[in-house]
Parts: sequence; C-alpha cells; structure tokens
Amino acid sequence: MESAADDAYQMVEALFGSESGIPWWAWLAPIILLFGRLLYPVFFPQTAASEAETDRRLAEFRRERQGKGKAKGNKKGKKGKK
Repeated sequence: MESAADDAYQMVEALFGSESGIPWWAWLAPIILLFGRLLYPVFFPQTAASEAETDRRLAEFRRERQGKGKAKGNKKGKKGKK
C-alpha cells in the first residue's frame, strides 16, 4: 500500500512539481476550456438555445431520412380507380 502511495506521489510530482517539463500555467488551459464548455449556456443562453434547436432539427431530419419520421405514407385514397 505504501509503495502505491509513493508511486502516485512521484507521478503527481513529475506532472506538477518544480522539475516538471510542463509549466504550471499550461495546466490552466484545459481547466479553463472545461469550465468554459460547461458554462457556455449560462453566458450565451440565446446561442445555446439556437444550437439545441438546430441539433433537434438535425435529429428529426435523420430520423425521417431513415424512415422513422413522423409522417410516413399516411395516404388515404383509392389507388387505380377513376
């Protein structure tokens, strides 16, 4: 158990420590991108709503194209009679 903790400590020190090849500020970019993606709908609600509507319409279009749409051949009529 102690060796596992030592290995984990060494790994964290290699990634974040003073001897790390990656500077501390470089770790901020992924964190900022992650929070930016999560908070995007909060900062831009109209844009997020329009993107959601576009995604909904694309999903509906794909369902219709695959034959699983709303209106699929509901023709009421007599064929072949005049």
